[in-house]
Amino acid sequence: MERRHFLKTSLLAAAAPVVATAVERGGCGLAIGTYGMPSMPLDEAIRLIASTGYNALEITALPGTSGDPAVLKSPDERARIRDLIGESGLRLSGIMAGIEPQRDEAKHQQQLAELYYLIQLGHDLSPEKAPVVQTVLGGKNWDESRDFFRDRIANWVQVAADQRGQISIKPHRSHAMSVPSEANWLIGQLGSPARLGMTYDYSHYAFREPELSIEETVAASLPHTNYVAVKDAVMTDGAVRFALAGEGDEWDHADIISALHDRGYRGDFCCEVSSQIWRNAPGYDPVKAAKICFDNMVAAFDRAGVARR
Repeated sequence: MERRHFLKTSLLAAAAPVVATAVERGGCGLAIGTYGMPSMPLDEAIRLIASTGYNALEITALPGTSGDPAVLKSPDERARIRDLIGESGLRLSGIMAGIEPQRDEAKHQQQLAELYYLIQLGHDLSPEKAPVVQTVLGGKNWDESRDFFRDRIANWVQVAADQRGQISIKPHRSHAMSVPSEANWLIGQLGSPARLGMTYDYSHYAFREPELSIEETVAASLPHTNYVAVKDAVMTDGAVRFALAGEGDEWDHADIISALHDRGYRGDFCCEVSSQIWRNAPGYDPVKAAKICFDNMVAAFDRAGVARR
């Protein structure tokens, strides 16, 4: 599809509102992803998340994981997982994808098909409300990548519009798109389609020069924020390393919850356990990690005075 025609049609085709623009009464939810549970069967991970007390979950659907559409492909198995999520009292708020834009046209077309299957997986597991498909974009240089990103994401959004899905792109401190203003540029270039939003994750903004505060990054990220990931970051031997939510003691997650909630965000805050932890920490225990994140974030919700739902 030509970009000019896409820009004319995307807003009409995309009917679902971005979460942050719909101010509702009530609180926000607390979720955790299965990314930090790589060796755990999906049904076991769902039971762990529910028994720990979370309100929602994010399923990691990277190739080869338990949530990969190619792995979770049986209709009966999808129905079983859908029922298990419902019986556990959870909602599926997100799907973690790995669909970084590809320059090779054949790979790009393959990626569009992958996005289609991710969105369909979301519908199968959560028929009432499609989960957000969230991804980073990769690359190293913003100026060299931004037009390419824009044109590729235009095709992504068309798939999302056709399939009634939601996409969220996350600025990453090590990638070409690394700050909210860059995500805003991409979204604005595409006419701010309702099927495309931004993931807010302050761990990618801490320890930057010049300093980026919670207040200014939240203000810059809204109203395009349609998903929130939470983890900590610490400076170790001159390098930034990720940590479990609430364990880094460099900022207070209550400030993030308050800043987003005050501006109308009513979605979930999803704890992310970085691969830096589960791949490298001696004796890593996913059950213990889920409990630590839960306890720390519940305390943060309490300090922020925001109800969990």
